[in-house]
Amino acid sequence: MNKKLLAKTIDNEKFFPSVIGFFINHNFLIRKSILASIKNNAHCLNKSLLDFGCGTKPYKSLFSHVEEYIGVDLKIEGREDRQQYVDVFYNGKTIPFEDGRFDSLLCTEVLEHVFNIEELLAEFNRVLKTGGKALITTPFMWEEHEMPYDYARYTTPALEFLYKKHGFKVIKHEKSGNYVQVIFQFILNYFKNILPQNKMLRHLILFPIIFIINASGVVFSFVLPKDQTAYFNNVFVLEKI
Repeated sequence: MNKKLLAKTIDNEKFFPSVIGFFINHNFLIRKSILASIKNNAHCLNKSLLDFGCGTKPYKSLFSHVEEYIGVDLKIEGREDRQQYVDVFYNGKTIPFEDGRFDSLLCTEVLEHVFNIEELLAEFNRVLKTGGKALITTPFMWEEHEMPYDYARYTTPALEFLYKKHGFKVIKHEKSGNYVQVIFQFILNYFKNILPQNKMLRHLILFPIIFIINASGVVFSFVLPKDQTAYFNNVFVLEKI
């Protein structure tokens, strides 16, 4: 396998974990659960879709049924190579589209990076048509990431309150992941965080650990009783009232 193909495989596994992810993806458990939730709810979004915080638009292929797919993100210095997929940049205050511009909105793993969450939710409401749908995923159990731009974790009641306050009706809510998966994911995170910084040495040590813990997480999650008092993500499907 040449370097370009390997890099492409690794990048794809970050968001679409497969059996290969058992061996190479240290975020396999959380990413697998997020992917399942987005797949299960993708049909709720249609026509003109705004992907807010789109990054590289990793989930665009799941929305091939929509008529228009526009990605918006915040411009961050030093990440220009990752922002070539962004259609329009957000200034941190106003989404640069007119009122009622979109039928649908997708926002995955973004709200924890926003200080002015209430202003942003008001903007989501503004750019959506009445009756428009939004699919939003937000982490609950996860370590600090993308520092220093990680600001918050939200419980289910907190998110329900905020969404309703800003003119949305909750159509559907689910939690991705469960207590057992969270435990094994965090064990893997721990090993990843304490290993040497040398990339070659780090990967050599981490690969067998990734497989053992990912496989254990899947097996024990299947055989043990389900408990979602700890979980990875809140997943909401909303409708603008």
